[in-house]
Amino acid sequence: MRRRLQRCVPLLDFLRGAPPSFLYTSGRAGRCNPAGVECLYFSESEAVAAEEYRLAWRGTPAEHQPKLTFQARVNLRQVLDLAQTPTLEALGLTSADLAVSWRGKPLTRLQAIGRAVSRQKPIAAIRYPSFAARKKGVAGWNVAIFPEAIEAPDSVEILGTSGVPLAVLS
Repeated sequence: MRRRLQRCVPLLDFLRGAPPSFLYTSGRAGRCNPAGVECLYFSESEAVAAEEYRLAWRGTPAEHQPKLTFQARVNLRQVLDLAQTPTLEALGLTSADLAVSWRGKPLTRLQAIGRAVSRQKPIAAIRYPSFAARKKGVAGWNVAIFPEAIEAPDSVEILGTSGVPLAVLS
């Protein structure tokens, strides 16, 4: 995967970092990672990133604060692409497995796969459908990148307005 990805984060939370980090991971559970597994979530478009932000922060103080949107240039040799039917079949996954609620639940099948991805080097990320975008009636995709699986020549570069990297994961 060689492309640009987008990410939205709560601005005030970002600024509280000491120092602020574009590559910060909380270790909290997410759709593709169980608690304790570091994961960076990005979207393939700014519109999808904004929908993911709205869904993730609904009902929290971050819902009404400014958000920071930034762009990453990624170069990943191998990505587990869940848009591919053969990939889903090989993993024994269904569309329902990708959409299952994960908040406050035991380990989901997708989280178990994410944990496995995080523990090896050839595959650095999982590409999966955005259900936040689907709720708005549009198709969209997200990419969960596992920092522990990144190995040169893989890289994630957070880009400034001039295109110069502000932060690099490699």
